[in-house]
Formats: sequence, C-alpha cells, structure tokens
Amino acid sequence: MSDSVVINEFGLPSNPGENDGPRILGATLAITILALITYLTRMYVRLVMVRNVGLDDYFMSFAMWLCVAGEGVIWGSIVNGAGRHLGDIPPNQISKGLKLNFISQPIFLIAICVTKLAVGATLLRIASTKFYRHLIIGIMAFMAFYTIGCFFTIVLQCTDIRALWDATIPQNCWSQPTLKGLSYTNVALNIITDLLLALVIPIPMLWNLNVNRRTRFSLIFALSLGAFACAAAFIKIPFLVNYGKTGDWLWDSRDISIWTVTECNTGIIAGSLPALRPIFKKILGTSLGYGKSSGKPAASGYFRQDTLQSNIRRKTMNESKTDECSSERAFNYYEMDTKAAGLGGAGAGAGAGGATFFAEVDARSSEESVNGGKTGGGAGATGGNGAGGGNYRTKTPHNAPGITKTTTTTVDYMSKDS
Repeated sequence: MSDSVVINEFGLPSNPGENDGPRILGATLAITILALITYLTRMYVRLVMVRNVGLDDYFMSFAMWLCVAGEGVIWGSIVNGAGRHLGDIPPNQISKGLKLNFISQPIFLIAICVTKLAVGATLLRIASTKFYRHLIIGIMAFMAFYTIGCFFTIVLQCTDIRALWDATIPQNCWSQPTLKGLSYTNVALNIITDLLLALVIPIPMLWNLNVNRRTRFSLIFALSLGAFACAAAFIKIPFLVNYGKTGDWLWDSRDISIWTVTECNTGIIAGSLPALRPIFKKILGTSLGYGKSSGKPAASGYFRQDTLQSNIRRKTMNESKTDECSSERAFNYYEMDTKAAGLGGAGAGAGAGGATFFAEVDARSSEESVNGGKTGGGAGATGGNGAGGGNYRTKTPHNAPGITKTTTTTVDYMSKDS
C-alpha cells in the first residue's frame, strides 16, 4: 500500500486521487480491438479467399469471443469500482465490482488455454513427422487438463464462493499462500507452454520444411510472436506478490487484469498471423495462382497465343495416409480454366494452339501433395475454325515431407502459315 493511502473510518483503504479505471479500460480495450480486427481478417481469408476452415479456426473463434465477453465483464467491474481503493467506492458497488472481478478470472483462464489449443492445431497442419504431431497433441492435452484443474481451484477455493464478494457470508476459503502458490504454478505452466508453441517446436519443425527461405522465415516470425504472450505472463508475476495483502482487491488486481488480457489477445494475434499470408500476398500483388503471358511475337513464323481469362478453383480431392504420419491428409489441386483469344490474320488457314500459364500452388499442410488439374479447352481462330487446348499441372512426390511448390508452365505456339 502506498504512503498516500489511508484507512478510513470503515477500516477500508482510501485515496480518492487514485483511479486506474480509465487506464485498465484503455489498455484492455485497445489490445482486444486489435485482436478482434486480426481475427476477423483471419476468418475472411479462411471463409472467402481460401474457403477452408479448420479446427484451429474454431478454437480461435471460441477464444476471441471469450476475450470479447471478458472485456465486457472488465468494463462492468470498472464501472463498479475496479482500479479504485475499496474505501473510495460506494458500498452498493463494492459487491458488484468484486463479483465481476471474480467472473473475469475463469473467462480469461479458459480463453488463454483455448488460444494455445488454436496455435497447437495450426502447428498440426504443418507438422511433418509423427514425433512433432504426438508432441503437439500431448502439449494440447496437458494444457486442457491443467486448465480444468485451475478452473476448479478458482470456483472451489471457498466453501461458499459468494463469500468472495458478499461480506455477510462467513469466509471459509483457502489461505493466501495456497492461492498464490496455485497462481505461480499456473503462470509458470503458461510461460513454458508459450515457449514450446512459439519457439521450441516451430523453429526446428519449420526449418526442415520443403519451402523457400522467405516462406520459412515468415512462418517462424509469425509464430514466434507468441513469445510476447510469454513476456506478458512474466510481467504479471510481480503484481501477484502483493495481490490481496491488504484486502484491497479491486485496486490490487488492476495490473493483473491488464496483463492477463494482453497475454490472451497477443496470443490470438500471433496465432492468426500465419493464416493471413494469402491476403498479404494479394496486397503485395502476388496473389495465389494468377498470371498471364505476354503477347509479343515469338520466333520467325510463329505467334504466341494470348490468354485473356484465367479461373482458378481450389478443390479437395481425397484424403490418404502417408508412411511418415498416420493422420489423414487432404490433397488439393488447382484447376485452371483458360479462354484463348482468337488471332486474326489475312490468308491464314485453320490452326490449333494451346497454352499453360503460371499458377503458384501454396499448400495448406506440410504433407499435402498437389495434383494437377486440366484446363478447359479454349477456342481460337485464325481466319477459320480451330480448336485450342490447354494443360496445367503440378507434380509433387508423394513421399516428400514439407510443403512443396512445383510449377510447370507450357506455352504452345501457333504458326501463322498453318
């Protein structure tokens, strides 16, 4: 307790000049809005651009809306005294503020766990060996079990949990040293799992993926941002030391609330960034599967056939098992339809031509194989009737681990004399 805080006539700590409510609201609301924007962008990519929603998206959705609900509870607790000393809060608001402060604890406890489950599910998409898959699943199961245990320690810490916010109910609760020990254990486990999912597992796993260096480092960088969630957990530790020493709960919890919300929402942001790669590529002008040839004349006596339109559709062909991992894999392919333009020319006869144009394949999973799809035929005429056909294919060895990008580009030419 600071020197400026005094004990009023009711035996409660008081200092009317101290009110951290606006700081709590500003800090928690800002990071929650940023996480919400990132999450909504992620879901736009998955639902509209990629059209592929996975388990990690469901986990992240649950975590995000828990954070939004938790932010609403925090706002209510601020209205009812959070960030102020108990002696400066109207008596009819103290009970509400303490109750809402308690409700926010299990909400963010579960939200942090579900966020890590989402990150774990993302890593499972690109896990290239059984070892990594089993390790990640084991960590996810451990997080779920210890979070359930922590939840029960929160709701069962008193014989009658209402004693935490209702002064008329006799308190029969666990001692402060016991509760602090459980809090330290929870923070320590959160830090360890953050490090495992942000650094220890992704770096060696992604390092050996069969992708180009830029893709590899961008994925490592995005996932390593989860270390900021670990930093938030570290920062929270000193505030746990003095929490509840004087019974000034709504004042002591102000920084714990800020850094708990920061930890959860930072995890959501870091866990969503890898899913935003398609929209980043589109913004940078390198969206997936798009390109066209130039219309310049080729060698003497030949003209290159132009493609005016290209349509790429991504489909899931089948699921299979690999020797390297027993889990199911989705095999994707891109099918390109092209429509060829007719080339006019005096005295030219009937001709035929076809073209295959560049389409970059960016697989979703490290063990996915991309099988080629055939393009639809295009029609072309050079002073007469003719048929044109296109061919598009990509080949990936079925036993190659990691994400593999292989593209075949073929351009057929049409003779002006044919």
